[in-house]
Amino acid sequence: MAVIAVAPTAWTVAVGVLVAGAAAGMAFPPYADIVDRHVDAPRRAVVWSVISSGTGWGVALAGPVAILAGDQWRAAWAAFVVLAAVAGVAATRLAPPNDDSTLRRPQLSPSWFFCPRSRPLLTSAVLVGVGSSVWWVYSVDALQDAGIAATPARAVYAVCGAAMLLGSVSGFAFERMGLRTTYLGSILLLAVSLGLLGAATAHLVAAFGAAVLFGACYAAIIAAHGVWSARVFEDHPAAGLAAVSTALTLGMLAGPVAAGAVIEQSGHAAALAGAAVLTAAALPFCPPTARRRAALAHHDCTAAPVRP
Repeated sequence: MAVIAVAPTAWTVAVGVLVAGAAAGMAFPPYADIVDRHVDAPRRAVVWSVISSGTGWGVALAGPVAILAGDQWRAAWAAFVVLAAVAGVAATRLAPPNDDSTLRRPQLSPSWFFCPRSRPLLTSAVLVGVGSSVWWVYSVDALQDAGIAATPARAVYAVCGAAMLLGSVSGFAFERMGLRTTYLGSILLLAVSLGLLGAATAHLVAAFGAAVLFGACYAAIIAAHGVWSARVFEDHPAAGLAAVSTALTLGMLAGPVAAGAVIEQSGHAAALAGAAVLTAAALPFCPPTARRRAALAHHDCTAAPVRP
């Protein structure tokens, strides 16, 4: 982010974005191990939903910073550098120490990451990444292109981040309705939110409604992916969540490129409609039923431990 703040060219900005995205992806998976080792099993879904929805705080803060900074985008990125440094130091100091002297690095193979148990999860992450990236990258541009002023458009983005905090309670939904049902409902509503923004981009009230729906459902899906990943990759939660994060990132890299081409030819509404369709395509790739889990139990995705 510091590179972005001082970038002299667009290519330098691209390098900063790439490094920042990779860093965020690498910082997230260790929490899977922390939850697995330090949280009692009955509370893991709730705790994980709170952790995964923490991204909402960042988006909620980024919106007002962007509004206040206006055209001074370098100042906004400098503020993000300070926030990131404070958050990084706090997270490192507050994380429980690694007191497991018997810990071994896993010797992982492609078949461990991509197997019958993990295939639906990783496919879902890619599709959600593609669909959601269109919102993250183009929602503000879509609103401004439809005639909404810059400040209200950025406010919609900030409201989306604040709505992600509702994902903190998704763990309770997992407990009451089950992971599969909550996932399916969240995917469906996420697709609806993208379609709503595409159909009513010029209407600010509808845009705010779509933002709340998108933020809450996106956070719930990311939380569901985390809980689901812990079940699939129970031997090595961090490695498994890294695979899920990588799949999500691949989708987020591909989504804006494809959407950009669609926008150039047909406009933002068509790109958002396409994102809604691709998000809905994740519905069949859902957590398994009890019968399917029993069938998959015979497939053991294990990795042999090796010395550090």
